[in-house]
Amino acid sequence: MVDEESQEISLRTKLAFACGEVGDNVALNTFTFLIFTFYFTVVRIPTPIMTFGFILWALWNAINDPLIGYLSDRTKSRWGRRIPWMIGATIPLGILMILLFTPPSTYSESNSVFIYFIVVLIAFDIAYTSFNLNYNALFSEMFVDMRQRSATGRIRIIFVLLATMFALVFPTFIIEDITNINNEPITRVQYLITGIVAAIIIFVFYFLILKWGVKDPKHISKDAEIAMPFIKTMKFTFKHKSFLWFLFPALGTWLVINILPTLAPLFFVHAIGIEDTELIGILLLVDFLVAAASTPLWEKIRVKWGARMSGLVGIAVWLVSVLLFAFSNNFEIALIFMIFMGLGLGGGLYFYDQVIAEIIDEDEITYGVRRSGIYYAVLNFLIRLSMILNFVIIGIVFTSTDWMNYEPNPGVNVILGLRILMGVYPAIVLGLSLIGMYFFPIKGERLRENREKLTELHDKKKKSVEIPQ
Repeated sequence: MVDEESQEISLRTKLAFACGEVGDNVALNTFTFLIFTFYFTVVRIPTPIMTFGFILWALWNAINDPLIGYLSDRTKSRWGRRIPWMIGATIPLGILMILLFTPPSTYSESNSVFIYFIVVLIAFDIAYTSFNLNYNALFSEMFVDMRQRSATGRIRIIFVLLATMFALVFPTFIIEDITNINNEPITRVQYLITGIVAAIIIFVFYFLILKWGVKDPKHISKDAEIAMPFIKTMKFTFKHKSFLWFLFPALGTWLVINILPTLAPLFFVHAIGIEDTELIGILLLVDFLVAAASTPLWEKIRVKWGARMSGLVGIAVWLVSVLLFAFSNNFEIALIFMIFMGLGLGGGLYFYDQVIAEIIDEDEITYGVRRSGIYYAVLNFLIRLSMILNFVIIGIVFTSTDWMNYEPNPGVNVILGLRILMGVYPAIVLGLSLIGMYFFPIKGERLRENREKLTELHDKKKKSVEIPQ
């Protein structure tokens, strides 16, 4: 038996829904790719000060993300639980993409630049989480049938990769001196142009999804009336053993996804010696083109052996390739390893949404309430926390190699530190991710039983709100 409401979802709706990934990933990846390099090399905030700033930001995230997830699960409106949050976040997020690159001045002994840095980070996260968390929650709620979920997931991954390619490659064609070696005023202007373009893209693609791509299912939105209290919600979330095993690959994947683009400008210029930013763009483009092209392969593995296996294989390929790539010493060798990194990245991205949706399904079967928001809230919190861990490790390495303040001609120790941060550290993290993915328990017969039980539960919910069949 298949969920009839899911069968009715048209291709236009699926495409419009996937447009949310464009806005989301342009925002997140522009932030991840440029924010550290901009404030380190252009604004000249010392590494220890930035690390402290990101720790403060993490403390805010400890409250912000779970709270938004909890509130969205309990939201009651004519548009459902998720859509009001998405509408409210759209304009602020676009504006903040511009404000990220308009600090009052370069860093000095005064506190104004540092305060601006903290405030804009926190404001960005509130707006981004308000949209992203509810958008991801809607994915598991709108697309309950496995075939519809898989088909929409495939479209989403393609949009994710295209948006990520744009966010990482476009700046390399606009910002001529991405690590600010020459310290010219035009570099700051070029960073700002990148932020403005990102804002426009966010406005356009969020409009498309809000206009044609989202629908809050009534029989699931009604769960807001019986949502658990906050403490009880968190307690049951962390009692879910499948979710706890999933945290290893989920957190590990995003640790690596975040640190690679964060250090990419500095790594390419100073470790590999590529000063032509267009060549950097080519390397990043190859990475994500291969990742996009590999999506059918990962879907085929998932159909035959399950989402768990696609995660296992993808993470293993990624682990080996990232370790080899970090010790590239010229453009040609880096290009070869980028191809294999793209293959691993494709698998690492594909399994994530598919697995978390299966976890939320099982939770709903257990408690009778769809709690997508709190699961994505906890994941968002840990993903943001992983970014802080990355910055702490970057701060330790940079400080120990005497690169606390930006110098355009770093020594051998700094270059070795960059290679460790881009290869050894991610390989260790992905190794731990493999362990978590191996022990992930929703597979085989358990997965098939969950699908049957979920269909029966949703049939009962639809009858309770008298949705026409």
